[in-house]
Amino acid sequence: MTLKPLLSLCLSCLLAAAPIAETYAQNYNLPNLGAAGGSALSPMQERQLGEEIMVEVRSDPTYLNDPETIDYLMRLGYKLVSAGPGSSYSFFFFPIRDPSINAFALPGGFIAVHTGLVTTASNESELASVLSHEIGHVTQRHIARMIENQKGNWAATLGSLLVAILAARAGSADGAAASVIGTQAALAQNYLSFSRDAEREADRIGFNSLVRAGFDPKGMENFFERLDFNNRAYEGSRAAPAYLRTHPLTIDRMSEAQNRSRMAGKRNHKDSLDFFLIRARLRVLQSNRYQGWSDAADYFRNELKTATGYQAIGAHYGLAVATQKMKNKTEALKQIEIAQKMAGGNSAIINKLHSNLVFESSPANRARGLQLAKSAQQKSPLSTMLVLNYGDLLLRDKKYNDLLNFLRRQHALSKSTVEYQSFLGQAYEALGKVSQSHQAIGEMYALQGQRVAAIQQLSLAQKANDGDFYTMSEIDARLRELRRDEDFDRKHSN
Repeated sequence: MTLKPLLSLCLSCLLAAAPIAETYAQNYNLPNLGAAGGSALSPMQERQLGEEIMVEVRSDPTYLNDPETIDYLMRLGYKLVSAGPGSSYSFFFFPIRDPSINAFALPGGFIAVHTGLVTTASNESELASVLSHEIGHVTQRHIARMIENQKGNWAATLGSLLVAILAARAGSADGAAASVIGTQAALAQNYLSFSRDAEREADRIGFNSLVRAGFDPKGMENFFERLDFNNRAYEGSRAAPAYLRTHPLTIDRMSEAQNRSRMAGKRNHKDSLDFFLIRARLRVLQSNRYQGWSDAADYFRNELKTATGYQAIGAHYGLAVATQKMKNKTEALKQIEIAQKMAGGNSAIINKLHSNLVFESSPANRARGLQLAKSAQQKSPLSTMLVLNYGDLLLRDKKYNDLLNFLRRQHALSKSTVEYQSFLGQAYEALGKVSQSHQAIGEMYALQGQRVAAIQQLSLAQKANDGDFYTMSEIDARLRELRRDEDFDRKHSN
């Protein structure tokens, strides 16, 4: 029996008491990682496993595909990675829409950050301390070491790991999901939080990175103290911080954090403007309902009564995001212009929203909105967020050839991304280039792990046959490759 059916059987047994989780977990398309009695998971296999899990994560409604937040988390995360021990991992930091205080590492360098963690962080050093801890889990290869320790039973271990990931993602926001956490609490502690030794090792590695990156050494200590306070407030309740369910906080960990920060000495770190902007943004995006946006707007109005400096800029920006969601374009434009003036026009995040709101304000302002987006992108040519923004406005303004030319010239968005292929697919479709449109959409599906849909799209591209010789040859070759991979997986899954 190969890994995939074995793992499916394992998951069925593990989740007998939790049918919701069982249905979800059986949808994982895990790679073949070799014989159960083999050696430890290699970095390449670990990455492959992480990428397969991310296919499922990205399809989940709680995955927040927000360019502003991802851009900020990537910059913050890599500031910490560069200050830590050498690592061959390619990290990806991404947000999960969940108000609980939590973050967790997946195999291969994927690190999830709950929106609640960002909105409740009192400063950037606290947020950075959590990211540095999760980076420590990855660089120290705790998942691979955990699997190696299980020896011949590592397939069951992977099954338990996936259940734990489900529990961590569910947080406490949903009653049905919370029941999964309740029934699988032991698995979550054993297989996502690893061990107390692993937690302490991640603390040590993370703290060193935190300090070397220039953040306040008390960031980790202060975060632990708030968690401990909240935990005592909710003692015995499922409402306790989700982070504590997967990252058990012990007296030893708290004491060590205090000792480390004392020995490191005092260091003042000025929080970035982007921290305040993203914290405000996620307070809005944490909800996908009108009432949630209205509550966020009220929060910012109240905050503006006393806020100054970056906090005030963040509140005006947050109010702009909230009122845009509420379809009050006039108020949104007013608030973003105040924020932009206060920031001196130097914030890419503010400039992006400003260009959007100008573009949307009236048909007569579309050209100005496009020019603002173009100028912002030219100032920061390596910003994926600004490339996506300008590309989206070109698409919305039906400037399809301009979009294609821009995609070829820019250097921030790789061809091997879903967004790049989505832009191509929509532009080619509008221009009547059927084969190229289906080709791009097929590549988009392939990047999402949907091989059957990719094959269908490339077959349509082949059938349309309206591309040049090079394009059609490329389509034929790619279609053969995907069909060969599909046949291989089908043969080895039995």
